[in-house]
Amino acid sequence: MTLTCFDDLVLDAVSIPIGEREWRVECVRDQGHVLAYAESHAQAPYGLLLWESAVALARSLHRRPTLVANKHVLELGAGVGLPGLVARSLGAEVWQTDHLTAALEIARLNARANDVGGIRQFTADWTRWTDDRLYDVILGADILYERAMQGAVVSIFGRNLAPDGFVLLADPGRQQSIDLLARLEHEGARFDLEIAHVEPTCGLGSGALVEVVLLKGEFSAFRMVA
Repeated sequence: MTLTCFDDLVLDAVSIPIGEREWRVECVRDQGHVLAYAESHAQAPYGLLLWESAVALARSLHRRPTLVANKHVLELGAGVGLPGLVARSLGAEVWQTDHLTAALEIARLNARANDVGGIRQFTADWTRWTDDRLYDVILGADILYERAMQGAVVSIFGRNLAPDGFVLLADPGRQQSIDLLARLEHEGARFDLEIAHVEPTCGLGSGALVEVVLLKGEFSAFRMVA
């Protein structure tokens, strides 16, 4: 399948094992092509790739279903939607959002392919955020990579987390992400951390397993000092 809105970027189906289930995920696999596209276009379609962080986060949810079961869950930067799909399959009420309409269209395609229904979606720019709903859990896979956007992401945490809510993040250990998390902890946030190793999902790299940091963050103390 070719995405007409992004020239000749092509979707491929990949199979992702999570527990005893195989999830069929449509995504753009040619990472080099996406990077080349980003160099010459204002809107970089990174969300059309299936990142290892999304796989790690989805598997973490499967291992700990009570984190999202019967909860109101917001997935920021949903991309092709795998963590949100898994959360919904575990009984969560899920809202997926991304700034790319095409990414949410693919997420809908993936929901149908995996017989997951009932996910709500909306297109949104983090810097012009208008959603005022409160969520028990906010999911984010590799959403802290751009320093200029980190303030907007943290603002959404403060605005949209329910009083006892928490964030579940996955990140490949980018320095800018580590710097932000250290600052948030200094200001009162608390994070539990674990490491996962995921098979590579994109075409570039050595083919070795990718290390992903998984974090559960709570912001109640952070709010008191903010």
